[in-house]
Amino acid sequence: MIKTIRSIGKSFYVYFFADRIIGKYVNIKAKDHRVNLFDYHPEQQKKFNRHNGSRYNLGDYLGFVVTSFMLEKRGLSLDSWVKKRKHFYCVGSNVFTGFQHATYWGSGLIRVPKGRLRFLYRYPLSRFDYRAVRGPLTREWVIKYGHKCPEIYGDPAILMPFIYQPKVEVKRDLLVIPQFVTEAEFRIKHPELDMVSMNTDDFKSVIDAIVCSKKVVTNSLHAVILADAYGVPSVLFKAPSQKNGFKYLDYYYSTGRCDVKIAESYDEAMQMEPMPLPDLKNLQEKLMDAFPYDLWES
Repeated sequence: MIKTIRSIGKSFYVYFFADRIIGKYVNIKAKDHRVNLFDYHPEQQKKFNRHNGSRYNLGDYLGFVVTSFMLEKRGLSLDSWVKKRKHFYCVGSNVFTGFQHATYWGSGLIRVPKGRLRFLYRYPLSRFDYRAVRGPLTREWVIKYGHKCPEIYGDPAILMPFIYQPKVEVKRDLLVIPQFVTEAEFRIKHPELDMVSMNTDDFKSVIDAIVCSKKVVTNSLHAVILADAYGVPSVLFKAPSQKNGFKYLDYYYSTGRCDVKIAESYDEAMQMEPMPLPDLKNLQEKLMDAFPYDLWES
């Protein structure tokens, strides 16, 4: 009971003082006169990933990489001065995770909204500006909660080929990429496998490993997204924390693949054929056109 009261109290505190922080983490202060990007903050990692001490999740870190790339095209950066403090959400399952008035570009829901205080995400209690979302499942719930949302889909990580093109040759039949949260346990169970880690900010080494592989087997959503973006077939199996499969389906549906096959385990994944590769060109073009450059207009 006491824990519940404390949790509700903290949620209301975050709601009323949301503009002063980044996301829902009250110990990360938002900067004045900046567009504050919610990405994967290294200072939070020992708190949220205690079992392996990781400081990064590459999937979320790509939000910083892609946003920086888009801004550089206009001679801007995340340090560019703006008239007032603003908030921006990019790569990641961060729709309905913060209460401040914010702009979303390619973000997604991790699951169907739930919790006692989910009403706080409804318009006009929260005013969210959606320019694009990860997929149609996210858009459906955003609209149900009273917000406007264009039919523009795509996780911004699909833009990575415009940022980095590796020069490597195919040299392995199979690459396994465990989700960052489950990696430590997965490596203990499968020490014989050829793996690459998502517990890093070195996106080039991970992309190199993917591109030089004939197939990827993974329970990391962004490993699938990167494999798709670089034209490498992949098989996805569910992470223990994602039995509902919401975010996976959201992404696959965004690419027009509705006959989705997701393995329930690594062993099952090894017996499955990869999903067909998507044509991402249209998604990429619309996503880039929807980038909210106006946030940086002074």
